[in-house]
Amino acid sequence: MVVRKAAAADLPFIIDAYRLAFAFDEARTRRYVEMTGLDCFRVLESDGQPAAVWAVISCGHWFGGRVVPAANIAHVAIQPEFRGSGLAAGILDLSCEDARKGGALLASLFASTRPVYRRSGFNLAGHEMIYEAETSEFYKIRQDIRCRRVSLGEARAVLEPIYRRACRPQSGLLDRHDAHWNARLDETASIPSVFVFGEDAAYLVIDTSDENVLDVRDWAALNGAAARQILKFIGTFSTVYRKVRWHGAPQDALIFAMPDKGWSLVHQEEFLLRVLEPAAALAARGYACDDGELTLAIEGAERQVLHLALRDGTAHCTADGDGGPVLTIEEAQFPSLFSGFRPVSFLQRAGHADGTAEAVALADRIFAGPPPWVAEHF
Repeated sequence: MVVRKAAAADLPFIIDAYRLAFAFDEARTRRYVEMTGLDCFRVLESDGQPAAVWAVISCGHWFGGRVVPAANIAHVAIQPEFRGSGLAAGILDLSCEDARKGGALLASLFASTRPVYRRSGFNLAGHEMIYEAETSEFYKIRQDIRCRRVSLGEARAVLEPIYRRACRPQSGLLDRHDAHWNARLDETASIPSVFVFGEDAAYLVIDTSDENVLDVRDWAALNGAAARQILKFIGTFSTVYRKVRWHGAPQDALIFAMPDKGWSLVHQEEFLLRVLEPAAALAARGYACDDGELTLAIEGAERQVLHLALRDGTAHCTADGDGGPVLTIEEAQFPSLFSGFRPVSFLQRAGHADGTAEAVALADRIFAGPPPWVAEHF
C-alpha cells in the first residue's frame, strides 16, 4: 500500500469515490474539496490502483480551557472492489501516523461502524446533538435584543474570538480549521446570514433555505442573557418558520434558556477519539482539579505507566517517577477517560478500570468537567 497527498489530477477519482461511498454528486464533492483544501486529502493506492481517499484535517479539541492539538479523520471512502480486504484498519493507522507527524496528540472521527475503529484504538469521547424547537415558544421570553448584522466577508474575524471564548468552559469543542469555518459560512448552495448580539456576547449564523425549518448553522453565547437574546431573535421568524434546528450540548444553553417545553432531541451520535501520545496529551489538556498526583497504568499490548501531577491547574506527565494512588485502566477505554465522556467510577463498575477508593475518587475529580460535545459533524 502507498499513501500520498492528493493532487489536482486525483479529483475525478475523489468524485467517483464519494459518489459510491456517500452518494455525493459531483458539485457537492467539488464544494467539499474546495472548502476543506485539497492538501488535506490522502489517496491510498493498492497495486498501483487508487483504492481509497480521505481527509486529515488539523485542528484541536478544547479540554479544561486548553486546546489539545488534534486531527479529524473525515470522509473515508474505500472503492467497492477493495472493500472487505482489511484496508480500513490500515487507513486508520496510517492516518494516525500522518496526524502525529503533523503535531497532533489526538485523532477524532465519526464512525459508520464502530468495531473496526475500536480495534484501532478509538473509543467514544463525546456527543454530537441536534435539537429542534417550536419558534412560537420564544415569544414568551422576556429579553431585550441588541444585535447587528455582519457581512460574510468579515464574519470569521468577528465570530472566531467569540467562539473561542465560548469554548473555554466547555469540553470537546473543536479549535477549528479553515475547513470548519468554511462550512459554517459557505454560500454556494444558500447564503447564510450572520448576527452578533450585545457587546460581542453571542452570535448566530442562520440558513433560511428550508421553508420548513430555520437552520442554525452556528451559534455561541457567553452567558444566559446572550442565549435569551438569540432565542428571542429567532422568535421573530416564527410567522415564517414553525421550527428551528441547531447543534447543541448535553447541557445546552439554548434549551436551558427556553421558558417551557416545545423542544426535542432529533439526532444524537458520538464521536470517537484515539490518544496518539498519552503523556503529551495529558500534559496539554486543562483540568478542573488544581492539585493532585495520580499514577496511571494503561493496560494494552504494551503497558504504559504514567505519573500525572497537577500543580495550580498545570499538568506534568512523565513516564518515569511515581506518586499518588495507582489507577489501572484498559487502553481501549482510555480515550473515554481522557475526554471526560466516562468517569472512572463508571468504568470501574463496568470492569474496565481498577484502583483503590482513593485512586478512583481522585481520578473522578481530575477528569471532571462538562460533558464533551462537538458542534459539527466531521
